[in-house]
Amino acid sequence: MQALVTARTALGGRVTSLHELCEILDLRTANKRVFEALVKSGGCDALLAAADVVGLRALRARLFASIEPAMEHGSRTQRDKDLGQADLFGGGDESGAPAGVALPDVPAWSEIDQLNFEKESLGLYWSGHPVDRYAADLKAIGARTTADLLPKREAVEVVVAAVDEGEEAAAGTPGADPARPAPPAAPPAKVAEDVAIGGIVGGLRPLKTRKGDRMCVFVLDDPHGSIEVVVFPEAFKQCGHLADAGRLVLVKGRFERDDESARLLAAEISPIELVSEKLATSVAIRVSTPPHGRATFERLWDVFAQHKGDRCVAFDIEVRQPDRRLRVRVDVNAQIRVRPSDRLVSEVEKICGAGSVVIGRAAAPPAR
Repeated sequence: MQALVTARTALGGRVTSLHELCEILDLRTANKRVFEALVKSGGCDALLAAADVVGLRALRARLFASIEPAMEHGSRTQRDKDLGQADLFGGGDESGAPAGVALPDVPAWSEIDQLNFEKESLGLYWSGHPVDRYAADLKAIGARTTADLLPKREAVEVVVAAVDEGEEAAAGTPGADPARPAPPAAPPAKVAEDVAIGGIVGGLRPLKTRKGDRMCVFVLDDPHGSIEVVVFPEAFKQCGHLADAGRLVLVKGRFERDDESARLLAAEISPIELVSEKLATSVAIRVSTPPHGRATFERLWDVFAQHKGDRCVAFDIEVRQPDRRLRVRVDVNAQIRVRPSDRLVSEVEKICGAGSVVIGRAAAPPAR
């Protein structure tokens, strides 16, 4: 780390590219894994403007692909400098840095890839949480969050302080008997209710009962905190296979809390993406022509065939002409229906571009 700080200082406090950094950095102290961790964690996000790339996911993917070329360039530059050699044809500025280094043209990382890389390198999600993209749908079905279920410590401390102040006021009240024992404290309030909550599985512990039946305990993490989930043998037989570390799930069951502990007794576990699929009513795809044409629609037809379902599909087409633009909406033949999913959206966006898919959604009654 100190080597990186020293190199940045030598560059005037601003690094404009990985190639420039590798030219002066001691690559014996910063290997490929160091650079990979820097890019995955967002440590190189400041290069966004310099790299002329739109979006962090695109930037990090292209920076990640440029690590090896940058290190090779740095090693070659340092070796030539030690030997007193110079580039015969130039091509750089006075400092010897390459002029206009273009980053490799590679696909942008998906949102979940970016978040998982942050978790891998930092130990936490930094730019968001995997559950964030399902937040609206979870709210629509009445799912709760850990913030709803678990009271904050600050709130508890405020209540305790208020009770203490009340006792002190009572003790100072004229006529009050200081020797009289205080009334016994009320028993801790217990909470038990049926809830649904979405999150990511972590801290999985497979267990067995005395009879040898399989069960498990895991930690369900959402953007606000975490909660312990217990899956007893009966529920484990039905959905225990979904309790897999790193998986996004919706858990329904009995929430129990008292002053000492809180846990969720799972009755049902399902993939969280099913929430969005159940609420989806239609799929709209935005395309413009040009550049898209017959070849694009033929590729999309192949995608639709792999995701058959019962939701209708429509195209929002922008026809670009030299003197004007025309927008039309075309409903696809009723015989072609799809099953909305994250995979469908991903495959269509690879063909039509990021943000080209709009999923129509219906409001849902609260979960019970």
